[in-house]
Amino acid sequence: MGLSFAFIVYTTEGHLDLRKPGSAEEAHAVIRRLYPRTAYEQVGTQRLLDACWQPRGMHAIGVFGDGVLIATKDAHLYDPAILHRRYLRFEEWPDVQLLTSASYNNMFAYGRWASGALTRSLSVNAVVGVWRDRGAPAFDGDGEVSDARWLDLCNSALASALSLEGDVAPTVADAVDWEDIALHVFARADRSR
Repeated sequence: MGLSFAFIVYTTEGHLDLRKPGSAEEAHAVIRRLYPRTAYEQVGTQRLLDACWQPRGMHAIGVFGDGVLIATKDAHLYDPAILHRRYLRFEEWPDVQLLTSASYNNMFAYGRWASGALTRSLSVNAVVGVWRDRGAPAFDGDGEVSDARWLDLCNSALASALSLEGDVAPTVADAVDWEDIALHVFARADRSR
């Protein structure tokens, strides 16, 4: 059991309030900053539950009052330390968190950067066990890392960073419903038109 998702969360202090959505234009500005030499166009809007596992090459972006949430396959990494540096360029949001989970192989990975420096990296899955466990714990429940706890780690990270309840998760105080959040979906612009 469990959700499959691949997120990058940008904030100033570690928690993103998903109740204060920004505009599609603000989301488009984020994709332009990530890919300044590649034209992207908005191809739709999706609820977070539908947007959380984007196909390769597509990005679902939401800008909120205090940060940004990006759903992208680029974040689905077994080793968070290899996240492409383009994702660490936003100086106005110095706290960057990578959260990814794949329910088909009981995998969860988490990375956290402060002003571009990796401060926490963990990755667990049913095949290898604990793949990475470096840095100080970054969220409640992060202290005990094991492959058997992959879903607990996943749910705790979602609750801490986004106030979201994961799959078979305990109740989160002031939880945000996945269906109440919309992200703007972007794909490379079709130059053949």
